[in-house]
Amino acid sequence: MERKSLHIKIAHWYYNLGMTQDEIAKRLSFTRQRVNRIISSLSESGIVTIKVNGYEMSNVKYETLIEEHFDLQRVIIADSYGESDKYLPSLASVAAQYLDDYIQAKMTIGVSWGITLAETVSRLSFNKKSDCMVVQMVGAQNLDQDVLKSDEIARALADKLDCACYMLYAPVVVDQAATKTMLMQEKSIKKSFEHIKRCDLGIFGIGQLSENSTMCKRGLLKTADIKKLRDDGFIGDLCVNPIRSDGTWNDCYIKERVMTVDMEVLKEIPNVVAIAGGEDKTEAIIGCLKSQCINTLIIDDATAKRIVEKLS
Repeated sequence: MERKSLHIKIAHWYYNLGMTQDEIAKRLSFTRQRVNRIISSLSESGIVTIKVNGYEMSNVKYETLIEEHFDLQRVIIADSYGESDKYLPSLASVAAQYLDDYIQAKMTIGVSWGITLAETVSRLSFNKKSDCMVVQMVGAQNLDQDVLKSDEIARALADKLDCACYMLYAPVVVDQAATKTMLMQEKSIKKSFEHIKRCDLGIFGIGQLSENSTMCKRGLLKTADIKKLRDDGFIGDLCVNPIRSDGTWNDCYIKERVMTVDMEVLKEIPNVVAIAGGEDKTEAIIGCLKSQCINTLIIDDATAKRIVEKLS
């Protein structure tokens, strides 16, 4: 009991009065090492409880829960300020800020396509990193909005960084597997995939496989394709790689028709950043996180809450 009282007094001196470990050691005629050991044990013994003010009211709680559940390097949650259907500007701004801080000299950066990624790139700062390289990681799309296209996004990012851009001159989806086999023999396409394997950073959105998805609405996949994929258990896609709810992607019947990076290659990229939002994408996002190909997730607060609810 006497020892506990002494430890409480040391806690009071150290935390409340701000005394240094040296001052406490001199007062008690202890060595500094002994005082250090006592202070280190205060939390474990229950004498001191450390509380981070604001934790319960901030996004940090959800960020930490998702990080730990999916073993992610980092989760960043953007506030939608009560307007969950208008999350995109905030999400893209937060993602752009992260990338401005993260992108370093001599990086090879791979990108996919989609409105979320386009909005993020448009908000990036102009930052001269001429020794970087941007690589288009998924084939081109014939879309009526240029900002959605993978080649346009790759060029826009390269312009922001003032660096080289290596294009993948092929359609994203071909009608026959034999066509993909033939295209993969082309020197320029082989070179693209060589650059993809050397990526230090990959930046993608997360798609959902439904008749309302961009891939279906824009004619990249037919309604029959979506139905078969759903029947086979696929619910979302990462860089146009269909993924099931349990995170698996094997035995996908359109795999041999899609010009994109393989999931096995994605797993080797040091930091794959997924930028995704919208509560309707919750299941697709969870499936893609289970693939263990994503390292960093940037998401809106309403969708993050839905994910945590699903997990619990």
